[in-house]
Amino acid sequence: MKKKSTQKSTIQAQPHYTKVGRLRKPIAKQIRRVAADIYISENHLKHIFIRHEDEMENIGLTPQMFIDLVLNGFNRIYKGKNEALLLVLWNCKPKVTIIELNLALEKEFYEIITATIMRKEYLEDRELLWKKEKRLV
Repeated sequence: MKKKSTQKSTIQAQPHYTKVGRLRKPIAKQIRRVAADIYISENHLKHIFIRHEDEMENIGLTPQMFIDLVLNGFNRIYKGKNEALLLVLWNCKPKVTIIELNLALEKEFYEIITATIMRKEYLEDRELLWKKEKRLV
């Protein structure tokens, strides 16, 4: 009989991380990645506030609202640098919203590295890994 582990997972032992979402199994399978929770550290959240708050406020969102919007509505995933994932909320405007994810702590979870607004040209040389199919109804 197997013993149940009473040890917390590595991420649960990290108080400066907050869970904000999950890369679900159907999408992860399609892009040949692991399905895992998505977290953000206090340091990366500070970075987003310091570097990108103004551009987010220009579209009427706080950085936290921006992160929630992209995590709940992304419709494309591109391959980033060094195996990072770019979750993209693609629309008909000349700019797109992007969250960059990296696998962290021995590939136990994804960590948001940054969240920003970019011109679509930024993605031209990136590999499209997944695109949400439009439904007629």
